Amino acid sequence: MTGSDDEGRAEAGDTIFDLTTGQFSRDARRSVLSRFTELGTPSSMPGSALETSTEVQDAQPRPRSKARPAVLIFFVLLVVTVALQAASGAYKSEFGSYPDEPAHYVTSLMVREYITSGTPAWPMQFAENYYAHYPKVAFGHWPPLFYGIQALWMMLFSASRVSVRLELAVTTAVLGFSVYLEAKRWLRSKWGAYFAGLLTVCLPLVQASTDEEMAEILLALTCFWSAVCFARYIQSERPRDAFWFAIFFSLAVLTKGSGWLLVFVPPIALVLANKVRLAFKASFWMAAGLIAICCLPWQIMTLRVAERGWTGGAGPSVSYTVNAIQQFGSIAVSIMGPLLAALTLLGVIATAGLPFIRFRRCDAIPAAMLALILADWIFHSVVPAGVENRKMIMAVPGLVLFLVAGAKWVAASVPAGRFSRFRFPAALAVITVIFAVQTFAIPRHTRFGYIEAAKFITSTPSLRGATILASSSNLGEGLLISEIAMREPRPTDTIIRATKALAKTDWTGTQYRCAFTSAPELVDYLNRSQIKVIVTDDFPPIANFEHSRLLAEALRDNPENFRLLRSFKSPSLPGSVQIFEKQPPAPF
Repeated sequence: MTGSDDEGRAEAGDTIFDLTTGQFSRDARRSVLSRFTELGTPSSMPGSALETSTEVQDAQPRPRSKARPAVLIFFVLLVVTVALQAASGAYKSEFGSYPDEPAHYVTSLMVREYITSGTPAWPMQFAENYYAHYPKVAFGHWPPLFYGIQALWMMLFSASRVSVRLELAVTTAVLGFSVYLEAKRWLRSKWGAYFAGLLTVCLPLVQASTDEEMAEILLALTCFWSAVCFARYIQSERPRDAFWFAIFFSLAVLTKGSGWLLVFVPPIALVLANKVRLAFKASFWMAAGLIAICCLPWQIMTLRVAERGWTGGAGPSVSYTVNAIQQFGSIAVSIMGPLLAALTLLGVIATAGLPFIRFRRCDAIPAAMLALILADWIFHSVVPAGVENRKMIMAVPGLVLFLVAGAKWVAASVPAGRFSRFRFPAALAVITVIFAVQTFAIPRHTRFGYIEAAKFITSTPSLRGATILASSSNLGEGLLISEIAMREPRPTDTIIRATKALAKTDWTGTQYRCAFTSAPELVDYLNRSQIKVIVTDDFPPIANFEHSRLLAEALRDNPENFRLLRSFKSPSLPGSVQIFEKQPPAPF
């Protein structure tokens, strides 16, 4: 029967041996293999190896089919990220979730305007002029990479709120996709990889950072890939992997100074992986030299400026470090929630802790991921920049990977049975329920009313080109500047911040002195100034500034000097934004 079938196929015109390629056809190979099987070919014979290689070759997808699932996974992560942003209200609210957001937006906008204006002006001259109109430029306090990426995005698309929020969503989706790829490579489980990528974008800390006009997500992405490249260097010892480690290290530092936490990754990872000898290789020190060339000039030039933002003291101290270690430890637990944090710790012990204790070589990926988590913790406990949840976001990819590794270890520990292949998916399902009940939450954005205030000012012809005083004991100064800049990226108005004109204060607001002693004195200053419009609010104050109290008193007691044009009530907070117009002095 077999012979007749073969003859029938040959008669049908099938080619058994292809002269152009010098190979047997697939049907011919299968026919030969079936005959070897009928004759009782043992598994050790060449026929079995040939069959295995043929099956593997047949099972391998084409490059195009490999790309399609990857694109689909990225698209799903992006859709989930955008949906979470929309649910939080990010597309309809000001840049008011964190005080630094307006400065990041205005600085990115300034970079775009400089590139597209074709002006021959020196960059510093252009920046000073831009700051004179929109005094929320922070170039120099933070490195340039984040602003460069956002400026490029604004050039390709627009500087609108939706556009900027989408850029942040894309960065978060890339982070989730990167975690997915590394989970698939390390854990060799597609379901574990799917879960890791989706969990990354759904964590409340990641959601909050995605909703904010901040550099944290980009920093987490560059730090993660730097650690991944170092893991590959540990595995391969190839100079090119050390080179890519240095490149992503430099990108992280040029995104934010916190990128220097990566300094701790090599020593910790090399000790865990028992490859300290790599620290004596030329490729290791070539990578260090590249990092120094790329990062040290900027860091040296801007160190004093960056230190102004430290809220934990003028320099490192033992008391700050001891307190910060405890607080950042609590933050690390809260990222996942207590139960999932315990499972994450189990993953750390199973994949990195036990091999190290038993004097066995820890695999490169868990060694690098644990090094990244510890580096984040150590760095921010030493540098007194203040204790905040967002500073542990660089540890998130490692925490997610160890959580999935812990789940896989627990699933493998369950006795095998009829449903053994469902053990790991079942463990992931249980984690999903725990996450949904204990950890998952969608941040809610606050709407202040500055969007409507900026629309009114920029659309009222009589106010065009006005000098505007912005005063707020909340976040109003930055919100007004960023909203007007969004509508007029090439300034026509000049905005003056009350914290600069009516008082003297430092970057963090801890050093403060009011420039006036009474409301009449402040009124006299306003009458003599070029200020035409005053924008203020009465939201619950973040800081009790004396000049805000004096200005509110001056506006209330002098209606003949200051006319209320419009008031915009906040849909989220008690209070409103008020716009006053200064009246010309009455004739004698």
